[in-house]
Amino acid sequence: MRSEFHMPDYYDLDIRCWERDLESYAGSLGFRKICCFSPEGNGVEIKGRGQNDLNFKREGKLVLFLSEDIELLKRACRKDVDMLLFPRFLPDAGLIRIAAESRKPFEIPISMILNKKASDRAFMISKISFFLKMCNKYGADFVLTSGASSKFLMKSPAELISLGQALGLSPDQAVKSVSMIPEYVLEG
Repeated sequence: MRSEFHMPDYYDLDIRCWERDLESYAGSLGFRKICCFSPEGNGVEIKGRGQNDLNFKREGKLVLFLSEDIELLKRACRKDVDMLLFPRFLPDAGLIRIAAESRKPFEIPISMILNKKASDRAFMISKISFFLKMCNKYGADFVLTSGASSKFLMKSPAELISLGQALGLSPDQAVKSVSMIPEYVLEG
């Protein structure tokens, strides 16, 4: 008796540009769907600097809330945002717990690692690895993304999964972070 094996669908939820044929190029890399944070794209990034930045209109797009302010990110968890980006990756247990309770995944853009040089890259890898351990400890979801500023800087699902494992994720966690969790985010 042969069992059927189903390959998951893969998603990259952070492309920072819009180019002609971007979606077909992403498909050739192995992605079912992408999210593009550009005026022509299907996502909107809100840079949280103060309380007023939490007052926004959703407009039918995927909403990424980016802030370096832990308290603002905690409040964003109670708003209609789809993902959180905390570029400092400080392992704040309170923030990670609230994100887990409200089912708001953190974005982990691989470009933040790849764009660093030498010791800065090693430090960023260390910070993200520990942040992911804390997410796993408290049950917070996360999404690995390319964060690419051009289609040629996009990474394939296999590359994102490998980088996830290099950051300390199990193979199943790495696959889930580019398949099941992003699919849940897109279905909203």
